Amino acid sequence: MISKEEALRLIENTSKYSHALVVSAIMRKLAEKLGENKDKWEIVGLLHDLDYDQTRNDMSKHGIIASQILKGKLPEDCLYAIKSHDYRTGFKPKSKLDKALIIADTLAIIIERKSRKLNVKILKEEIERFSEENPWCKENLRKIDELGLKITEVLRLVMSK
Repeated sequence: MISKEEALRLIENTSKYSHALVVSAIMRKLAEKLGENKDKWEIVGLLHDLDYDQTRNDMSKHGIIASQILKGKLPEDCLYAIKSHDYRTGFKPKSKLDKALIIADTLAIIIERKSRKLNVKILKEEIERFSEENPWCKENLRKIDELGLKITEVLRLVMSK
């Protein structure tokens, strides 16, 4: 398993650097809430879009290329989570890690559209608006229920310092 420092070096010059930081912070909080390995989940959040600049014109490969780059550096469950975080790859999320990454990625996209200074009520309203415009968002956030959590619980967790 690579270190957080190595993961940060791998993504430092990518267009998704800031996004990856938000996703990794959410992943760390979700791992803590679900009693999972915080460091491992944080690293998956950092690296999930490692290949974005290479695959942005063919998103069916997004996550697959990253998992190939990271083979031998991350455990198989982490590689699978990265491959399954974008529905266009055809890989279906199975584990808590897979589902949490989809949730964290989706919430990060919505948060980045607004501001980190949102409150839970405003963020929930923004999610509803965003979901109407982007059907994949609603499907992605259904994974919250699959983890046995509630949307407001996850939003409070995400918004906590």
